[in-house]
Amino acid sequence: MRDDVIGVLDDLDLHELVLVGHSMGGTVAYLVAQAQPSRITRLVVEDAPPPFARTRPVPPRPAGELSFDWAVVPAIIEEVNDPSLRWWTHLPDITAPTLLIGGGSTSHIPQEKFVDVARVVPRCTLITIPAGHDIHESEPDAFSEVVLNWLGADG
Repeated sequence: MRDDVIGVLDDLDLHELVLVGHSMGGTVAYLVAQAQPSRITRLVVEDAPPPFARTRPVPPRPAGELSFDWAVVPAIIEEVNDPSLRWWTHLPDITAPTLLIGGGSTSHIPQEKFVDVARVVPRCTLITIPAGHDIHESEPDAFSEVVLNWLGADG
């Protein structure tokens, strides 16, 4: 997915971007910012740490016709369950000011992972909005206010 995003950015000749990602999109945003730090001017990640060791099982395939390619599901779960922490070693390569927004105790994501990320990403601001995993959906006003205020800061 990282390579797909970079391919689109290349095709559209986009540079000096504010990149925002949520959940798996947040994971992809970290990877893009690591691979092409000069292209990303600001990074916003909502309730997503880089892949880490966990045992999230692959759910059974739902019956019937699906609106997406099922093969993606086990592939993504394998990536997010990565015990090697290989992407964590590249977090210091992110040069853009970074806003990391955690969803608090009702999120299924271990919030202590965000503290760990904030310690190694240079110029990282960590904020918690206690709204669960889908912060932008559960608390859209709070989410927008935090992001827009941070983008307006000198960071």
